[in-house]
Amino acid sequence: MAPVPNGLYMIARPGEQLLTLDGEEPKTPVVLLPPTGNPGEQEWQLEELSNGNCTIRNLRTQTYLSFDGDPEMNKPVVGYPEPREWTLYQSAQPHTFHVVVPGGPVDGQELALDLGLLKIFPPRTALRPLDVNDRRQAWTFQFTE
Repeated sequence: MAPVPNGLYMIARPGEQLLTLDGEEPKTPVVLLPPTGNPGEQEWQLEELSNGNCTIRNLRTQTYLSFDGDPEMNKPVVGYPEPREWTLYQSAQPHTFHVVVPGGPVDGQELALDLGLLKIFPPRTALRPLDVNDRRQAWTFQFTE
């Protein structure tokens, strides 16, 4: 049973920052922004796969939450035409999950969707070492109609 049922979601961080695809082109950065009001830009279609992983696709651009090539620490997370699998780990809070690269550790660490280290606006997402005890690394999946 998937922790999050198939459907359309706004994926948020504490403080009302929403996962946002920042443009129409392939490999556009996935950033965190307050609600923009632009239809589909901050809405993501979650689809569970038979292996228990999921894909997360942006409604407006139809591109997937992904990264280029193999997973590596600090690799930017972007919108990509091909689907990429993710695993959701339940965090300590309800409806809140760590979005993790499946397949186990890379260089001894599991990698998860998190804020990148670049101090730019809007803040970009990247693959960072998973810390299940860090509440700020978990994402809230808000179901939308």
